[in-house]
Amino acid sequence: MHDACSRPQKVGILLNPCSGTIRRALPKFRLLARNVRGAAVLEATTPQQIAHAVRHFQLRESDLLVILGGDGTLQAAISSLLSREPSSLPIVLVVPGGTTNMSAIDLGAHLSVEKALMSLSNWLAGNVATPKIVSRAALRVDDPLCHGPRFGMFFGIGAVVNGVRYYHRTLRPKRVPGALGPSLAFGRMLLSALHNLPHDLFRALPARLGTQHGVWEGDWLVVFATTLNRLLAGSRPYWGTEQEPIHLTAIAHRPKRLALILPFLLCGRAISMIKEQDGYFSHNFTRMDLGGADEYVLDGEIFAAQGTITLAATDPIRFMTF
Repeated sequence: MHDACSRPQKVGILLNPCSGTIRRALPKFRLLARNVRGAAVLEATTPQQIAHAVRHFQLRESDLLVILGGDGTLQAAISSLLSREPSSLPIVLVVPGGTTNMSAIDLGAHLSVEKALMSLSNWLAGNVATPKIVSRAALRVDDPLCHGPRFGMFFGIGAVVNGVRYYHRTLRPKRVPGALGPSLAFGRMLLSALHNLPHDLFRALPARLGTQHGVWEGDWLVVFATTLNRLLAGSRPYWGTEQEPIHLTAIAHRPKRLALILPFLLCGRAISMIKEQDGYFSHNFTRMDLGGADEYVLDGEIFAAQGTITLAATDPIRFMTF
């Protein structure tokens, strides 16, 4: 859904100085953020600092929250917003200042940090065309180990968790620049999977999945759920047909014909050749109960888990895009 956006009454800019792109030119981006007329600028890195900054802005429906950071910064910021007053959220402008920026890119943020901030300044001054609003639900994740819900755009267990850990342990210390590191980790996983190679990335995960469409129990290679339309490298690995906001894809451990099916699966065109009895299924849903996982990924961050995790769709958030 796309709507025109009216100018906000208040603007709060949250800048994460440790995000990948921001960190590499921090003085320039600090100056650009502070030059946005009428905006309050706060810097925050940890989830606790980010939540404090969001609360400090005290933004309402008619206001704008600008997030300069990556997927983890967005996850922490919307968790703070949705845990307080979800019925009166500000509009959110996500500027891709992290490493992968998967959520920001899918939401329409294709400008660089510098161009996005300049466009924001020009729009507030009345010098450029009105940006658009993209309405998108987020995921609400309720985990017995956490005192309150977490919110994000992408959830995964199994090989997703192992892939994120592989990136942080093996590639990130080598300072592989930008999105190349996560892309290399993604490619490494695909290569091993296509050759059916045993690897710690591909341990079997016993888990039980329950949605309104049925219950599935078994050993899984990977399970993920998202409200995004496209993931890393533009992949679209889901093919459910239900008109519901959360895409769910699950692949059994050692599924049949993976080398043949995987290229089609990644672009979401595998419906005619994928059979559930071969170890693949995908549905869209609004709520799921998941039991058996001891950890999960939410927007690139790994969290410990215990008992039954519940996933549900939030009401749509208004994201601004130039």
